[in-house]
Amino acid sequence: MPMTGLDDLKIAVLSPAEVETIRNLEKKLGPTVRLVAVESQDVLYALEAKMSSNQWQRVDTVYPEIKDIQAFYNEYDDAKEAKGWLKGFLINNALNPKPQKRPIRIRQVVNTESEK
Repeated sequence: MPMTGLDDLKIAVLSPAEVETIRNLEKKLGPTVRLVAVESQDVLYALEAKMSSNQWQRVDTVYPEIKDIQAFYNEYDDAKEAKGWLKGFLINNALNPKPQKRPIRIRQVVNTESEK
């Protein structure tokens, strides 16, 4: 499943020992898994659609028919703008069949391992 909305990720600079640790973990996980090291973000904002009571899912998985939809944003204002666009699109679109309109929320995802 691709992660979208994180186009400005920066690849982490790792020591040879850290690279070796990642390679060893990849070997344990199997041939279909590759790990990528990126610089940590303190906060991300996830756009989620309500599937049922207390069950939310990323909008890119709920609405795969909407081209280039993103689920994660680095800035709250960008997530808020995307939420407004998505709500408007779900009301006024020409897709057939029309995607089901669902409640949309912005959830703050905090990096609990941040050193700040």
